[in-house]
Amino acid sequence: MSSANVQRMSIGELNATSLSKAIEGAREIYVSACSAEVPGLPGLLGPGSAGSTITGIFSPILNNHSYADATLDRRCRTFFLNKELRQHMLDGWVDFCPWTYTRMADWLNAPGRFDAGVVMVSPPDDRGLCSFGIQTDFLPDFVDNIPRLIGVINPNMPRTSGLPGIPLDRFSAVFSLDAPILGTAGDPGKEDPLSDAIAGHVAGLIPDGATLQMGMGRIPQTIAKALCDHRKLRIHSGMIDDNIIFLEGAGVLDRDIPVATAVAIGSRALYDMIDQNPRFCFRSTAYTHSSDVLRTVRKLIAVNAAIQVDLFGQVNSEGSDGRQLASPGGLPDFLKGASLSDGGLSVIALRAHRGRRAEGGIVSRICAPGLVTGPRYDIDVVVTENGVADLRGLSLDQRAQALIGIADPDTRAALADEWDRIRRSGFA
Repeated sequence: MSSANVQRMSIGELNATSLSKAIEGAREIYVSACSAEVPGLPGLLGPGSAGSTITGIFSPILNNHSYADATLDRRCRTFFLNKELRQHMLDGWVDFCPWTYTRMADWLNAPGRFDAGVVMVSPPDDRGLCSFGIQTDFLPDFVDNIPRLIGVINPNMPRTSGLPGIPLDRFSAVFSLDAPILGTAGDPGKEDPLSDAIAGHVAGLIPDGATLQMGMGRIPQTIAKALCDHRKLRIHSGMIDDNIIFLEGAGVLDRDIPVATAVAIGSRALYDMIDQNPRFCFRSTAYTHSSDVLRTVRKLIAVNAAIQVDLFGQVNSEGSDGRQLASPGGLPDFLKGASLSDGGLSVIALRAHRGRRAEGGIVSRICAPGLVTGPRYDIDVVVTENGVADLRGLSLDQRAQALIGIADPDTRAALADEWDRIRRSGFA
């Protein structure tokens, strides 16, 4: 498409009347979310979305509302939970799908899955291509399957390298919006000695030249600060945040290899750093989470946080206090990928200290609702503030003993007694 044709495209004002009309009659609607969410979109969908189901990748960090609306008979389908989504789920208006990223991609990519989509993109370049921006996790793989695609062009959306983008004339309707991109402040928060201790142990497991995947949460964020003496590290992850700014500034990263990711969540400084920067390669999860790709990444160190690890080595990163709090997300994919990588290592990091609820840390058995996010056979190393338990090559009893050794000191005797009871009872 020529630049002249780009200029002649009709770009309307984004409001509830115009958007509602553009999606009217659609029953399955995909919306971009996470850091690419259109501000105020639940209200802007209006009566045109009545009777529909809205699906998106809603981040518990950034997206603090639900698209469900009983007055419009409008449901919401989500793969992650926030407070409002959880409440609407209890009320029967939200369909929660706690799947892995691989399973999510398979479901989303099915032909005929969606009637319409509302997505935020960057302004078109001189070829008429609108960049997917900082959320390329799933949409690039099924965008051609959406018959009615509505584009919201935001000049604040970074133009990212890695994927060609969406031709402007692919949209059935285009609206303009000049609004800040959702993100986080980039503030590391209060000092946390427990997280610092965990980060120090994890940093000791990471050799120079390794490729890192780090999940979400305070502990993975703290680990970045413990890597300042490392060199030639590479990033292949589902998400990056402001820690990339620190790692780049400290000379930690291999500048010959682009940072591979599917999503960025951070400050405006991070987004400005990413904009039109070939140092960052944004790909879909069909690449970032693919076992076929991950097996080719040498020395892939996958570091992820958890709520609990039991004495069998099973990992729970989804539930506590009898409630489901999160989803498996990309954790199982990267655990498996690290096991396939030459020199790879899967690392689970968590606090041993129980805290007020006394449900976290190393436990004899995962608490109700008993959600196992990572199976015992995919876990190589578990790290707490008390040390490192390398589970590779250990027998059942040796694994339990290693985990008890890094548990909260106040619980070790009770854990040893409980393990003795468990093994004598035949694991019943």
